Amino acid sequence: MKRQIKQLFMLSAFAGVCMAVGMGLSYRWVARAQEEQPVTVDAKGLDRLPPIADVAEKLNPTVVAITNTSFVKNRGRFEGESPFGDDFFNWFFGPQRPGTRKPQEEEQRVQAGGSGVVISPDGKILTNNHVIDGVRGGDSTIEVKMADGRTFKATILGKDKELDIALIKIDAKHLPYAKLGDSDAMRIGEWVVAIGNPLGLEHTVTQGIVSAKGRQLTGPGLESFIQTDAAINRGNSGGPLLNLRGEVVGINTAIRPDGQNIGFAVPVNMIKRVIADLESGKPVSRGYLGVGTRNLDNEFQSSLGIKEGAVVSNVDRGTPADKAGIQRLDVITAVDGQKVRSGDQLVAAIAGRRAGESVTVTVWRDGAFKDIKVTLGDRKELQKGEAQDGEEDDSAPRTDPDNPKQMNLEKTYGFTVEALSPANRHQFGVPNDVKGVVITFVAARSGAAEKGLQAGLVITAVGPKDIDGLPAFQAEVKKAGGKKPLLLLVRPPRGASLTIAIPPR
Repeated sequence: MKRQIKQLFMLSAFAGVCMAVGMGLSYRWVARAQEEQPVTVDAKGLDRLPPIADVAEKLNPTVVAITNTSFVKNRGRFEGESPFGDDFFNWFFGPQRPGTRKPQEEEQRVQAGGSGVVISPDGKILTNNHVIDGVRGGDSTIEVKMADGRTFKATILGKDKELDIALIKIDAKHLPYAKLGDSDAMRIGEWVVAIGNPLGLEHTVTQGIVSAKGRQLTGPGLESFIQTDAAINRGNSGGPLLNLRGEVVGINTAIRPDGQNIGFAVPVNMIKRVIADLESGKPVSRGYLGVGTRNLDNEFQSSLGIKEGAVVSNVDRGTPADKAGIQRLDVITAVDGQKVRSGDQLVAAIAGRRAGESVTVTVWRDGAFKDIKVTLGDRKELQKGEAQDGEEDDSAPRTDPDNPKQMNLEKTYGFTVEALSPANRHQFGVPNDVKGVVITFVAARSGAAEKGLQAGLVITAVGPKDIDGLPAFQAEVKKAGGKKPLLLLVRPPRGASLTIAIPPR
């Protein structure tokens, strides 16, 4: 009996030792698995070069050279005008009576060049609008030269100035043509090939990578360029940017003249949305919401209680958004269920619809999601509104009843405001019908300066509440207590209002 107990004890001890060793090894394995590791890449295929020569050989016949010949009328010399000038002529023959000499109109021939890519066997060609547009408004003729040397006169089917894309056609059959690919599927760092006619050097092939996506060059709008380091120069405009399958992923359209090998292409997926309009010759129809947006930075996230979306900075009166009930400081998170993470994505989602379509816009408001049905307007209305900017009344300011005292927020938020008065309205060009407070000072080393606050901007609302003067502004700022970001609706002397989140110092 004692012997059996002793054996059982020894077996238990052995099992305990095994369990301890197993747990120790297991701990080491888990710890090793959880240990931070460097980022590495599977090196498969590094011994093979990308098939750029194949892309060049097969796609070169689809790329064309485009010559745009414009005839521009200029005001020439007067009939009988002396080459020595009026003073010389009048000295010998006396002053001429008005109307005795008429100016002659001289027609000047101006040529410009670019590139294009054939996208159908019957001769449809994609290029840039600026390649085929008449120089300085003159009449123009478009000539297309193929890779085999043949030349054709081209007609313009349709053009999209905002996207800088045009579709032209030549009278030909059974042409080699390129396939339109998927620009959304392109990855940063992926190989691409550009073919075009830079500086008149026909069918030049360059290679590089996708440097970035979604680039904007002139501010918020439709721009969402593919950036590439494939060498692009004047004359490459309108030519294709190709992936290694030989598919068109973009149309080369712009360069950075102050940089080296920094080029931009219009993504082909944006072009696909308007191809039908271009082929029909109808004006391109794009949806329009009527809001300005800001991306959700830390201050907006803290104030509004949401991490993802586009903050509605302002709502233009009478626009589809205004009529549907979208409000300033709503956060738009989706359009028809498609997630929206930034203002650029919102523009792309709305502009991808046609005017007159109804969409469901999901917004975050007061701690809850809300679906709003909006019937889209036409984006051309936005361009009309921009053209009318700067047509405000600049008449002399009237007497303002506000007390011109200042409110110094330099220590808490980094800026100072002043009640609107005849003097500062005149100084900063603030129209008489604008109410609020004007910013008179912004500390250079403050979050306010980093966010773009400047002297001369007029604050017309704090949070969702409009303000009509200094007392109302003081009351709203007091609620923040110097600890929360201030959500300010500011109005520049020219242009649209926008909402800025100013962090406390």
